Amino acid sequence: MPDADVVIVGAGAGGLAAAWRLTTQGARVTLLEAGRRYEPTRDYPQTDDDFELRPFPYNAAVDDEGEPRYGYGPAQEVEPALAAYRSWNRAQGALAPGNTRRYAQYAHVRGVGGSTLHFQGEAHRYHPDSLRMRSLFGVGVDWPISYAELARYYDLAEHVIGVAAPADNRFRPRSSVPVLPPHPLSYASMRLVPAFATLGATLIPNALAILPTAYNGRPPCNYCNACTSGCPLGDKGSADVTFLPTALATGRLDLRTQAQALQVETDPHGQAAAVVYRDAGGAHQRVTARYVLLAGGAVETPRLLLLSTSARFPNGLANGLRQVGEHLTESLFWLSVALLPDRVDSYRGLPIDGAAWDFAVPARIANGCVGGFRLSSAHGAAGLRGPAAYAERLVPGFGAAHQRHLAAVFGHAVALLALGDWLPNRRTRVDLDPSLKDSAGIPLARITSHLGDNERQLLQRMADTTRALCTAAGAQVVEETSALDLFSTAHVLGTCRMGDDPAQSVADADGFSHEVPNLAFADGAVVPSSGSGDSPMLTITALALRTADRLIARSQSRAAP
Repeated sequence: MPDADVVIVGAGAGGLAAAWRLTTQGARVTLLEAGRRYEPTRDYPQTDDDFELRPFPYNAAVDDEGEPRYGYGPAQEVEPALAAYRSWNRAQGALAPGNTRRYAQYAHVRGVGGSTLHFQGEAHRYHPDSLRMRSLFGVGVDWPISYAELARYYDLAEHVIGVAAPADNRFRPRSSVPVLPPHPLSYASMRLVPAFATLGATLIPNALAILPTAYNGRPPCNYCNACTSGCPLGDKGSADVTFLPTALATGRLDLRTQAQALQVETDPHGQAAAVVYRDAGGAHQRVTARYVLLAGGAVETPRLLLLSTSARFPNGLANGLRQVGEHLTESLFWLSVALLPDRVDSYRGLPIDGAAWDFAVPARIANGCVGGFRLSSAHGAAGLRGPAAYAERLVPGFGAAHQRHLAAVFGHAVALLALGDWLPNRRTRVDLDPSLKDSAGIPLARITSHLGDNERQLLQRMADTTRALCTAAGAQVVEETSALDLFSTAHVLGTCRMGDDPAQSVADADGFSHEVPNLAFADGAVVPSSGSGDSPMLTITALALRTADRLIARSQSRAAP
């Protein structure tokens, strides 16, 4: 008899959502998480004097020994003609010197809750047209499921998480009433509303997995603006405080932390049979199950599959047609920080409290460019939580003059963020690094990122629009960061995308491997498109819940006489 009905690899948004759905429907689940379980009040307090200097207690770039967590492919050249769209700030100058794009970080978290532990609470529904990019515009791919099917699981995810959202966002239509009312815009964001209006855009409260009032035993937000450093209260809807407690309470979840998956084993029939992992002591362990559900994220999931070679799968598990690791999409971003003439204390509130969706509908725009982008007030997301950010980034100089300048401008900064479509291309992908290995000698994942012509055109439009907003607000720009010359992303998707054609996808419409019938996915790897400025957390969660339901149905069908 197998050790479990299902073994899940990865305890992030998708893995914990799937574990909740499976255990509450009677399945026995073993959940392997490479990181540890955090204790919020111990690991990320916000009451100490150095709160602003404390990032989330996990280094996404290097491990505890200072070794890199990921490898990176060739750096893309940045054309001189686009020099006006390079990253810089007033205090430090160019942030990516040279003529190539700089790999900064893949902002993933290993730990129970995954990247939801330090995400900014955004909980967006895709626009329906983002599921039909091939049919509508001849780019990307169409999803193999309908928007109505996805919306059913959006509803379920929002109820478990507790999402506060506006009911009347016509650019993200919905048939259900939001679970909770939206948070009000901060004073700093309200100050920007007229500037948005001059561009034909409306800044409205963002859809957030952050509680404006008590919900399901969790307290309301205290607006400390510390979401990226970890929420000590539990009001932010990270997967460890939403899906995990109920799953554990069923008694059917075996959660194993500091368990690094090394290989998925198959039986003589080509079915997934077990996962081999390295425990906290370095010993190799093995757990067997009827189904294997991968939820390590769009970088670690393809890594595990590519490591899982055998005589039957010489190119890696589920990779007979060389689709694993392909079609990576990431964050296309532009962020402007600017100083207003008046003090607005933007450190108060939420990281990304407002959004304008007027341009966030996929469309064919100037010069044949396809896509859309969302504009947001993102003061906390830009790190404007206290004087240290001003001193390091926005105020040049040193000594007494520096202090006087800092005192004069503190509280005047606002941040405007644009996030846009990223179309999949063959040069943006994940594979195994040929030289870098982890402490156990296992090859690391290698990320290669390349902006296509579409991304470069759309990014210029995003930048020009954001700069126009700053001008309309009467604000002086003092920092600009851009995906043009910086790879700095958390929204990675598509490396095991779902689709009807096995030659163009890894998973089917239910999230199961085309090649390995009892292997499925519950993370961003399965998501076929980036969305027009949408945070993918809610979509990853919804698809994971749907795949869990399909797994239960398949299991029952197999067990039927």
